[in-house]
Amino acid sequence: MDFDLPRRECTVSRGHTYSYVQMASAEDKPTLLLLHGWPSHIDDRIYQIRHFQSKGYGLVVPDMLGYGGSSSPPETSEYRLQPLSQDLAELLDHVGVRQVVGVGHDWGANVLSRFAIYHPDRLRAVAFLGIGPSRPGTAFDLDAVNAMTRDATGTEMLGYVAYIARDPASQRMMERHARSVMDVLFADDPGRTWTANFHPLQGFKTFVEEGRRQKVGSRYPPELRRRHLETFGREGGYLGAAQYYKVLDQNLSVREESELDDNKDTTMALPSLLIVPDEPASSRQMHVQMLQAW
Repeated sequence: MDFDLPRRECTVSRGHTYSYVQMASAEDKPTLLLLHGWPSHIDDRIYQIRHFQSKGYGLVVPDMLGYGGSSSPPETSEYRLQPLSQDLAELLDHVGVRQVVGVGHDWGANVLSRFAIYHPDRLRAVAFLGIGPSRPGTAFDLDAVNAMTRDATGTEMLGYVAYIARDPASQRMMERHARSVMDVLFADDPGRTWTANFHPLQGFKTFVEEGRRQKVGSRYPPELRRRHLETFGREGGYLGAAQYYKVLDQNLSVREESELDDNKDTTMALPSLLIVPDEPASSRQMHVQMLQAW
């Protein structure tokens, strides 16, 4: 497979530059907007890009702000969901595409959900992969979530979020030990690995800072591993990526979203698809309920 994709650039009104890939659609096919999650970049979408390209679909695939070839501002407030949504609208204006089918994975699903509220006219349908985004304006309490999941299952669910969002050394340590981060996220046995080394408080921190290693799954081939380490294992590689969890932990998007109720319909009216793992069942049900709430 050819892993090389032609990159282009777009500078949005607030001064940030986005790296992106665009491929034109056949006359009868829609364009897909693919939004990646944490920590990822355009190259990780290569299989989806090549598949949908072969079927005649158009594609717009950006490095999200803070990732890959896109700008990485150090200010956490730059990663609020409302301005990120505006960036996407301007990117679509730049490439000359009026409407898309949005597909968001992980943090890309969160951003897509807000894009659907702030700019619903730009979307034909949406697909959320991995998470069911919460209703706009919902405050997030990391400590409460971890306490609840610890009481229910014996371990925290979002220990990694606490490390990324609150530990001042986490960015530098993840860059220094980018191979350890990759080993956890693309583990050959993700269920066992994430239960031990990602979800619990201190689990991810310990695995990363001790430079531990383990087998990466075959689904993530050597060329993508090389590109991942080249992207994230450098100074500043996790600078922007970490800001998304800081925005979440500090509830920096909530005020803008709370004000939507007076001016916009915050009901998800678009055709929507949610794809989440069947296990653990409690997590699956939580994501379904969060999306059903709006």
